[in-house]
Amino acid sequence: MLKLKLLPNEKIIYRFKPHWLFLVGPIAGLLLVLLAQWSVLCPLQGGFTLIAFCRIFVTLAILWVMIVLSLDWWFNRLYLTNYRVIKERGIIGKSYTSLWLVKIQDLTCRLSVCGRLFGFGDLFIESAGTYGQVPFKGFPEPQKIKGFIEEQIQRLLDKLPQNSPG
Repeated sequence: MLKLKLLPNEKIIYRFKPHWLFLVGPIAGLLLVLLAQWSVLCPLQGGFTLIAFCRIFVTLAILWVMIVLSLDWWFNRLYLTNYRVIKERGIIGKSYTSLWLVKIQDLTCRLSVCGRLFGFGDLFIESAGTYGQVPFKGFPEPQKIKGFIEEQIQRLLDKLPQNSPG
């Protein structure tokens, strides 16, 4: 199993997952579809018929999608270390995006009306590196995450040697 590799002296300061609503919302919707499929759309008929086969197939497909959504939510993480912001994504195949704190040029938070009500939003990090703008969608309290990142950037800048004038 591939594990997040840290640099020497690098420490994870915070770890974030997307807001729980990004898991519960789709799962609840799929459960409603499943309930409708079993109660209203396909009334139970005796014996193993084509309708029964379709019902079982749709049920298994919906359960599969629910499992994939759950695993995708579980394995979607944002790490803040003392040197980088790392985005980890993937269930079997993993994807890591690493942004150096000293190369971050801009941090932007966006909260929808629903996001303001439930405490989640999107964080966009603009980097001077090859990634450009990297979106982190659906994370809880993105203003706090933005503040944590800005604190780490300031700590890192305070440690850099200052150029003396002249």
